[in-house]
Amino acid sequence: MSVSTASYVVWGAIGALVVLLWWLSYVRPSAVTHPADVVGKVATHPLGRVVLVVGFMWLGWHLFAR
Repeated sequence: MSVSTASYVVWGAIGALVVLLWWLSYVRPSAVTHPADVVGKVATHPLGRVVLVVGFMWLGWHLFAR
């Protein structure tokens, strides 16, 4: 298995976990918090805002700049 294949498998697993948690947040709202609530909670803290901005910058660079 090449390094790129392993990387795609890891990113696919992370993506599947995110989709599963998103789905669970709507099926069982008492068990899992909605993604918007998590982002809102992180964005209320100044360091959280910096982490969000850097995260969006990283995501934009890796998805759109290449």
